[in-house]
Amino acid sequence: MDNLLKADLWAFGIVNGLAGELPWLDALMVSVVNDYFVPASLGLMLLAAWFSGRSVVERGQRQRLVLAALISVATSSLVLAWINGIYFRPRPFATGAVNLLFYQPTDSAFPSNPAMVGFGMAAAVWWTHRPLGVVAYLLAALFSSARVYAGVTYPLDVVAGALIGFGFTYLSTKAMEKIEPLPTWVLQLVRRLRLA
Repeated sequence: MDNLLKADLWAFGIVNGLAGELPWLDALMVSVVNDYFVPASLGLMLLAAWFSGRSVVERGQRQRLVLAALISVATSSLVLAWINGIYFRPRPFATGAVNLLFYQPTDSAFPSNPAMVGFGMAAAVWWTHRPLGVVAYLLAALFSSARVYAGVTYPLDVVAGALIGFGFTYLSTKAMEKIEPLPTWVLQLVRRLRLA
């Protein structure tokens, strides 16, 4: 465990050490690191998936995956809150000098909430539309690495958050199969309301 933390600090030092060296890279990372751009982009991708599909059956499959993504974000957020209640990891800027390019969050660094949400949503986009899923994964990776670059989280926090997000999206898609006909009833209700 000690070696893992040393590797984590070493990797953080390399990535965060780049901040301030290239103004164009700083500008890119500052525009990506915010709490809105990538989550909104991933949300729009899921919205596009909700209304896309060549047939009613394909559209229904995609809508089930979007529902699974929403369930995943909700359940993984509860798990993250539980983990944060048990273990608090200080942010990098709280433990030493860093190149800080972002505001100072006060919650635990571990696991990374943005990585959890980003990779969880990206997994759902990937399973609904592979080419768009590649873009979603790239956005989630850029979003997460920008948090390390900006000095607000460690690489290990990102890895843990990504695994939780991906894992809960996978479990949510499997759960959708087990709780049938509930997803079908939800989709029928949404269609009656002209929301699908």
